Amino acid sequence: MNLTQSKRRLLYGCLALVIAVPCAAYLGRVALAGWAFRGALEMVGADAIKFRVASASPWRFVVEDLKFNVRTQAFAAERVAIERTNWWQPSLGVLRVENAKVPLVIDGSDTNPWQWASYGGGDVNVDSLKVPLQEISVDGQLVIQAATLEAEPIAVKFNARQGAGGLWTADVHATGEGLVVKAEGTVDQSTFEVNFKAPEIAVDLKVWQTFIQRMVLLPGGPWEMDGKLTASAQGRVKGSEIKTQGEVHIRDGRAKDGVGRVDASGIEVDLALNDIWEIKTQPGSLRVKEVRSGKLALRDANVEFAFDGAEKISVTKASLQTLGGSVAAEPFRYFPNLRELEVTVSVDGISVEEVMALTEDLPAQASGRVSGSLPLRVDASGVRLGTGWLELKKDAPAEVRFNAKGLLTSGTSKNSPSYSVLNKIESGLLRLRLSELRLDIRPPNSPPGRSAQLRIKGEPVDPSVKAPVSLDLNVNGPIESLLNLGLNTQFGLGTKP
Repeated sequence: MNLTQSKRRLLYGCLALVIAVPCAAYLGRVALAGWAFRGALEMVGADAIKFRVASASPWRFVVEDLKFNVRTQAFAAERVAIERTNWWQPSLGVLRVENAKVPLVIDGSDTNPWQWASYGGGDVNVDSLKVPLQEISVDGQLVIQAATLEAEPIAVKFNARQGAGGLWTADVHATGEGLVVKAEGTVDQSTFEVNFKAPEIAVDLKVWQTFIQRMVLLPGGPWEMDGKLTASAQGRVKGSEIKTQGEVHIRDGRAKDGVGRVDASGIEVDLALNDIWEIKTQPGSLRVKEVRSGKLALRDANVEFAFDGAEKISVTKASLQTLGGSVAAEPFRYFPNLRELEVTVSVDGISVEEVMALTEDLPAQASGRVSGSLPLRVDASGVRLGTGWLELKKDAPAEVRFNAKGLLTSGTSKNSPSYSVLNKIESGLLRLRLSELRLDIRPPNSPPGRSAQLRIKGEPVDPSVKAPVSLDLNVNGPIESLLNLGLNTQFGLGTKP
């Protein structure tokens, strides 16, 4: 073999290699593209990856029937396509995800997306992650799930485009039964600074009440809720720095506890949040047309309050109408995690007759109006009254009729000149016109077991009977039971020794 033939064979071999390499690459492009796609998913922590490569070329790559998990979160899509106008450019072009389906379990799943990238995959720093794409488009469903509840699908459309300087702009539109969310934002790819705003959020509380109660524990078991919630939000996120603001409004609200003890209607809420993340707000307002609890009805409640974190609520003003008069509370703080409340309320013009209508087996009937101050403590055991007082308003006529044999004549001789009149009063035959009525609740230095002392002064309504009456009565046992406020205890009523 001469030199010319050797050179010729070497040239033919090089030409064959040049042709064979791209041909092999072309023929193996599906496998190579699938391997690269799987590797990209594994870099962000995905596992249990399944898909089928439908087509692969320098200009278009399509996978179908995609499924994978990131931590415990599952993802699926009917089709994912990557399209490149110019295959020689460093960008992968446009990513389109069709018929995506992401189940979101709200009562126990792992929901910290910032940790996904380092879970079961490579050590990827999310804050510095560069997305080699020009546009991302996602069309699919977010399926809200909770144990024993029927899943609620939410249709989601998402689009994001990369602009000059690596600045991404995005918008999302989510709709479901009783739910609308519209949001938009920007992401600076060089600093990973996120700015967003959600100008429209609307929720039908009746539709979403069961899911809301899986995320927010309400006292007394499951509640029935109704009404329209609207909200807006905006904010900025950069590294560990999070600044968020927003507003929440509720109209035509209603809430009823699971055991039927509380039924509130006509609820309206207006609240501006200075920090959504930390749940800190400006002073907001709560208005309730009516609240019914057993025989008691509260109307036109108006509360001004603010959150200073999830476990601290400061109430600066609270007032309502009930029992023919008005009630106002002094400023107080409520800590939901303690599930107890201490507050002092001032009452004005409360009808004695309506108060006594709340009682059971009380041996008296009365009319008139009282004012006073009542410290209250509310906890798991019910309502407890502290040291307070109620006093008859001087400008309102008041009367009382007893039906308690022996209440006034006990210890009085039948031969006493006053015995006959006292017997008629305690038997209900004579009514007393009151000039003084004062109820001291848990007065200082009272004997053990005594919850209240009642002082009454008056004279018979019958002008023919001239017999002024002055009474000091004791309530032995919890006065809350006397008022039927939910405590199942005994009480006694007797004259003061």
